[in-house]
Amino acid sequence: MPAPRESDPGIWLSTLLAGLTAVCAAAGIFWPPVYARESALWAAQGKGGDAMNLAVAVPLLLASAAAARQGSLSARLVWMGTLLFLLYNFLIYAMAVHFNALFLAYCGVLGLSFYGLLAGLPSLPVQEMAARYGPRAPVKAIAGVFLLIAFVFAALWLAEIVPALLSGRTPESLAQTGLFVNPVHVLDLSFLLPAFVIAAVLLLRARPAAFVLAPVLMVFAILMTAAIAGMMLSMALHGFATSYAMAVLFFTAAAGCALLLFRYLRG
Repeated sequence: MPAPRESDPGIWLSTLLAGLTAVCAAAGIFWPPVYARESALWAAQGKGGDAMNLAVAVPLLLASAAAARQGSLSARLVWMGTLLFLLYNFLIYAMAVHFNALFLAYCGVLGLSFYGLLAGLPSLPVQEMAARYGPRAPVKAIAGVFLLIAFVFAALWLAEIVPALLSGRTPESLAQTGLFVNPVHVLDLSFLLPAFVIAAVLLLRARPAAFVLAPVLMVFAILMTAAIAGMMLSMALHGFATSYAMAVLFFTAAAGCALLLFRYLRG
């Protein structure tokens, strides 16, 4: 099994990326000026996401980068999924949080995540990974999870967007957060949810690229599901009406996806 190239800058810069992410997350949780200009709801969601970044994403990034440097293909896929999660998150931080003292740090995490992914793609042995993971991969289960994620979140977002468009009013979530548009709607409907559908179709057709794309997206799904649960808990702690049962449900979903990923990589 070929080890990742030692000159791969993405993996070797993961410590810097983790440090910047930890600084942003800790500041968001403990330093009030970070969210001072945001609505109370948007600030509560931001703090919940920060807590998950600090507790889950940063340790996972460091651990997967360390194993990837030793030549683990599985760790490399986990590392790339973590980068994708940070790229998604910090697009939101950089463009949907008022300008503050962390702006350059947000840009740093965003840039390092993007270029880390970009630099890591050419050295991926796609055929080798397909041969290694493909024969025992739980293809139907993973494809089903991806299609379910795409359907559920597309339905949720469109149920809010379409009535607002037809009535000529602003969606309620924008009024609550104080944003011009919801960046989650933009990223999900334009990029993320189509990616889940494409990955599911490619998996069912046993295309080699799917066996690289699937675990990367599964890592993203685990981290994002845990982040949503963290946001719900933070909203509840800040006095917003939300269900602890829903937070538990999302944490359970994250654990289920993690077990499915473990089964995939173990194969």
